[in-house]
This record gives sequence, structure tokens and C-alpha cells, in this order.
Amino acid sequence: MNAMPALMREVDDAIARGTSTRRADHLRQVTDLFLRDAPALTDEQVDLFDVVIARLAAAIEARARVELAERLADAPNAPRGVIRSLAHDEIAVARPVLARSERLSDEDLVAVAIAKGREHMLAISARTTLSEPVTDVLVKRGDRRVVHAVAANPGARFSDGAIGDLIDRARIDTPLHDVLSERVDLPEEHVRQLVAIAQETARRRLAEDAPSEGAIVTEVIEIGASSVRAAVLPGGRDLAAAYAVVSRLAATRPITEGDVATYARDGKGEEAICAISFAADLTLSTAERLFKAGDSELLVVVARAQGWSFTTVEPLLALRDPEGACAPHVLKRSRDAFEQLRPQTAQRVVQFLKAREASQKRAAEAAAQRQIAARRR
Repeated sequence: MNAMPALMREVDDAIARGTSTRRADHLRQVTDLFLRDAPALTDEQVDLFDVVIARLAAAIEARARVELAERLADAPNAPRGVIRSLAHDEIAVARPVLARSERLSDEDLVAVAIAKGREHMLAISARTTLSEPVTDVLVKRGDRRVVHAVAANPGARFSDGAIGDLIDRARIDTPLHDVLSERVDLPEEHVRQLVAIAQETARRRLAEDAPSEGAIVTEVIEIGASSVRAAVLPGGRDLAAAYAVVSRLAATRPITEGDVATYARDGKGEEAICAISFAADLTLSTAERLFKAGDSELLVVVARAQGWSFTTVEPLLALRDPEGACAPHVLKRSRDAFEQLRPQTAQRVVQFLKAREASQKRAAEAAAQRQIAARRR
């Protein structure tokens, strides 16, 4: 550091009277000196280098600034002012520091994302980690390439609003849907939304290919969705094999309360779900929902609406919760709720449930169509 005053005089002289080559050489010398002593430098000394390097960098060609950015990008205590300036430079200069420098704060990255274009945002998207404030801006302002890059970054963290925006885009962007589906950090609610989007996309495509086979298409999609849910969601069930068994029986005669009760008493949860779907005319996803935590009341409602007895409900409750549901006080509470519920009230609840499902399906389809139309304008 003793050579610093003399070197600063040379810098002033190089800026005032030197050629671009001489200025670049001096910048290289100053950068060498900084990187050599960087671990031992105080904050005050780093600030001094910040002033000197910034003065030289402002007076050199882009090629020399690219070299400077590459050399400083990985320095843990690189001069902040220089790094910020390089981050706002043309993309060849900015890329190394945007992608790698730890000296850029979230506020710095957000400022660049707002002020600059796609290439700068792509460079930011390549960082090892990205916080929610940064991804909020990238998702909001970025084009398709930027959004895909951010979504594919395993170190990116997203707010609920950003995830919602990504899922909305994924309704008409299958590759983005695939990228999001590979993330392991999405909340269960958002994973369910992705499964539902895949389900709707597959239904539309199959319906276009086989418009006269609507019922079969629905069955195929429901089964496929159950397999996806089983693979990506905790507690999910793959209903494909059970559905094949129950559907073969349904082809010979209607599925009855007795079938549901038999499957339940035998501990065949997947078959019981499929049997409820057939007997109560519910989608597989709705029938599966009856066995999720927090929905035991809904199972009681469906059974009451169908006119089933509590002797059928009891093994179904045991399937939901093998330990807790069989406790005497739990069974008594469930029986009391079952007996106090009027069948007409239960039937209205089930009809409302079916109507809500149909409405949600129509709303999802309408939203997808609006997005398609908006992108085409």
C-alpha cells in the first residue's frame, strides 16, 4: 500500500495525457495491487481503490472493462462503486458481475433489472441464489426467456405472488409448466395447481383428438392426474390399478354401497375411493379429497347424501385415520354428526360441491383463453 500515492499520481497523469493503452495498463496494475492485498485491506482502503479504479474504468474501452469485470466478479470485497457501475454497463461488461459478484445487494440487482433489458436480466437469473425481491421483478418484467431461466434456477426463491404469476403463465406455456414441475421447493397448494393445469391441458388435447369420447377422456385424465399427485404430493394415491379393477366391475353392474363398504373393511383404500367415485358420481380427485386430513366431515356428508348407513361410514373413517378414527369418542362424534345431518341438506352440499368443481373448471379454461388472446394482441 506504500506505493499507492505514487500510483495515484501516475493514474492522474495517464487519464490526463495517456493513450487508451496506457490507461488500460494502469488499470491492470491497480487491479493487480488490489487483488494481491484484498484479504488484508480495510474498508477505508477498499474505498480508496474504488475511487481510483472507477476513474480509470471511466476512461478505458469496453474490452478493458470486460477484463476488469471478470477479474473483480469473484472478489469478496471488490469495490462496491465499481461493481455497481460495471453492472449497469453494456452486457458484455455487466454479465460477470451480475452473475457472480457478491457485492451487489438485492437493491442493486432490482435497480439493474428495472433499468436494463433482457440480457441483463438473464445474467441476474444465472446467480447461485436469488431472493424474493429480485425474482419478483424478474418474473414481472422478464420476457419468456427470462421467466424460464428464473424458474429453472434451483437457488431462486419466490414470493406467493411471483409463483402465482408463474403458474398463470404455465397455463399456456407447457415448457414453463415442465420447469416448475421439476422444482422441489413449491408449496403443496401450488403443486396441486400445476397438476390441475396438466390435467386440463391433457383433457383439451385429448378432446380435440377424440371429440366424441368425452367420458373416456375424463376417466383417462383423472387416472393420470392421480398418478402425478401420488408422485409429487405427500400422501397422494396412485389410483390407476384400483380404477381398472372397479371399472371392470362397473361395466357389469352399478357400484353399490356394499362394494364401498367391502373395499373399506378389507383396507383397500384406492378401490374404496374409486368405488365412491362411481357410486356417488364424483370425480376421482373429489373422492380422493374425502380421505385427506380435515375433510372427514365431507366424507360423512357424501355418505348421508347417498343414503348409506353408518356401518359403511365407520370403516371409511378408519381408512382415513387408522389410529384416531377408531377411538370411541371420535366414533361417537362422527355418528352424532351423521345422524343429525338431514339427507336433503347433505344432498344440497354435494350438489354445491359438484357445481363448484364445474365452475372452477370453466374459470380455469376461461383464464387460459384470456391469456392466449392477450399474448396474441
